[in-house]
Amino acid sequence: MSQTSLPEDDYIIGASDQEIIRLGQQHAIWRERALAGWRRAGLKPGMTVLDIGSGPGHASYDLAQMVGHTGKVIAVDQSALFLDAIADGAKHRGLSNIETVKSDLGVLELPENSVDFIWSRWVLSFLPDPGGLLARLKNVLRPGGVFIAQEYGHYETFGFYPPDPVQDRFIEAVQKSWRAFGGEPNIAKELPRLCANVGWSTECLTPHIFTTRSGELVWNWPMGWLKSDGIDRLVELGFLSAEDGTRFHEVANQRAADPNCILTTPMVIEVIARKP
Repeated sequence: MSQTSLPEDDYIIGASDQEIIRLGQQHAIWRERALAGWRRAGLKPGMTVLDIGSGPGHASYDLAQMVGHTGKVIAVDQSALFLDAIADGAKHRGLSNIETVKSDLGVLELPENSVDFIWSRWVLSFLPDPGGLLARLKNVLRPGGVFIAQEYGHYETFGFYPPDPVQDRFIEAVQKSWRAFGGEPNIAKELPRLCANVGWSTECLTPHIFTTRSGELVWNWPMGWLKSDGIDRLVELGFLSAEDGTRFHEVANQRAADPNCILTTPMVIEVIARKP
């Protein structure tokens, strides 16, 4: 099933006010990694940045502050709810350099040579044809421009220790659902090849992974998704049995109560590529 056939609120997680809050917490956890990646990629004041799959704009605000009033951020998302949130948030923060574009990434078209910097995080993995998107963005990026993406590269590192057999079935269900909706959970491994296909040279590959315990900030990132919607959504869609859903809720609660339990997050790979 392709993303273009889905209503904007019917992807695997869903666009909602609750999701805006969850994404804000997620960005708070990953913000320092994003800022460091943008610095590695050479983000500078005055640049025009394309934020593809911007969601409610948590990264867009930081990008807008970094490029300053002489620069601009173009935030693209298919959810009107998310884009309205960006407009409200930008006004609240006094940011006048964020432009929003409502578009499915499967059909996104922008003017040639119009951006210096393209940013993406946990977006390409959901697309049925990420290579097609990069092909359309090839001429949007100016010569010497940079593409940077932070995407999952080894989702199988996600899990608790001590482990429970149900977590392996859960990870399998996550990956099956991802692929059934047309995406690829470990897309980062394919990005150097996809970038080469459009003539971009990959300059840097940086792995990111956390290990955390209950009570720590990072713990709330995956656990917030599990407890709010992740497990039940997989059961609802038929990728995880009701029995395994109940069991994994029990395991998550047990591990949260154990101060010695370790949770390892899915590995994310940051890919930085440049157009000649």
